[in-house]
Amino acid sequence: MSHGEFAIRIERLDGELLVLDGLGLARGFFAGAGPDTDEPAGLGDPRRIDLADVIAMNRTMRSRSPHRVWAGVVDAEAPWLASIPVELDLLETGERRWRRERGDDLVAAALAATIAPGRAMGVATKLLHLKRPRLFPMLDRLVAEMLGVGLADTANQEQRVETAVRLTRTIRSEGRRNLDALLAIRDALATDGTRTSLVRLLDAIVWFAHPAARIDGTPRTLEVGPRRD
Repeated sequence: MSHGEFAIRIERLDGELLVLDGLGLARGFFAGAGPDTDEPAGLGDPRRIDLADVIAMNRTMRSRSPHRVWAGVVDAEAPWLASIPVELDLLETGERRWRRERGDDLVAAALAATIAPGRAMGVATKLLHLKRPRLFPMLDRLVAEMLGVGLADTANQEQRVETAVRLTRTIRSEGRRNLDALLAIRDALATDGTRTSLVRLLDAIVWFAHPAARIDGTPRTLEVGPRRD
């Protein structure tokens, strides 16, 4: 299987290799999801979470997160969020600056602050993506499974946070390995009128590659074979 400059190759956490048609999956996803999926991303107060952020997430990201589960987070002081530079990019930020900004620590603190009873990893990362669209991927069950991680229903809050941190680090490492392909895909999508962050682009590609993923009106071809190193 080869998709030229648009191929995305991801080393899963279980050791298997994904080879994805990055441009085809991205075009299919964003055509079906609609151009305004990421419209509210990056809007609002960058230093805190407002009720308007939860409303925007539920309206545009297929979430049904009750407002009550965000009590204690909405309209509260959020030094963990205020300390994250707005322009910090999970994929484009080089290693030197990432270490200087303590990127891993900032991501872990944000995930620990937002994942809680009633706020699973998927919905927490959707809200974080709204606040920092260049930094946080959306990590639902399908993305986790495509990256080689199963989500146990019995996992406690600490384990859920650890899983989210591990997956975000995987998105960063694999995204940087595929940076040239992702930049080429982003440029190609821009000609279609679709503009989004690199991290959103990658998690959409990974999500849509899952056999259970569905976008109305966008049929896919799934090819699976043995790995040849």
